[in-house]
Amino acid sequence: MAKRGFGKRGASDLLYPVVIFIVVNLLFFSILLIFVFRQQSGALIYEQAYAKQIAMTIDYAKPEMGIRIEFSKGIEIAEKNGKNSGLVEIDDKNREVIVKLDNRGGYAFKYFSDYDVKTEFAGNFLLIYIKEKGEENARS
Repeated sequence: MAKRGFGKRGASDLLYPVVIFIVVNLLFFSILLIFVFRQQSGALIYEQAYAKQIAMTIDYAKPEMGIRIEFSKGIEIAEKNGKNSGLVEIDDKNREVIVKLDNRGGYAFKYFSDYDVKTEFAGNFLLIYIKEKGEENARS
C-alpha cells in the first residue's frame, strides 16, 4: 500500500504561495497604515486644498498683482508636524505649486500661467507676487 503524505517536492510547493501571500498582505497593510496616519494629521487634505487654491489664484492673476492668502491653519498643522520652513514652493520650470505641511511628502498641483511667481510669509498670510516673465531680470 502506498503511503500518503508530502514528499520533498509537495511541502515546498505549498510553502511558497503562503509566504508570498503573507508578504503581499504585510506590504498592503503597511501602506494602508501610512496613509491613515498621514490623514490623521490633516496635512494631506490641507496640502491639497492650499495647493489647488494657490494654483488657481496664479492662473487668474495678472502681472504686477500682489495676492494675500490666509494660511494660519496650514502653519498650525506644519508646526504640529515639526515643519517650520519650505511650506510653499513654486517650481517655475514645471509650473507647479508644492505645499508641504509635514516632513513626509507634499502635494503638487500644476498651474498654466507663464509668469514669474514669488512667495513669502508675513505672519499668518502667504503673499504671492506675480510678475511678467523675465521682468525681474530686465530691471536688475
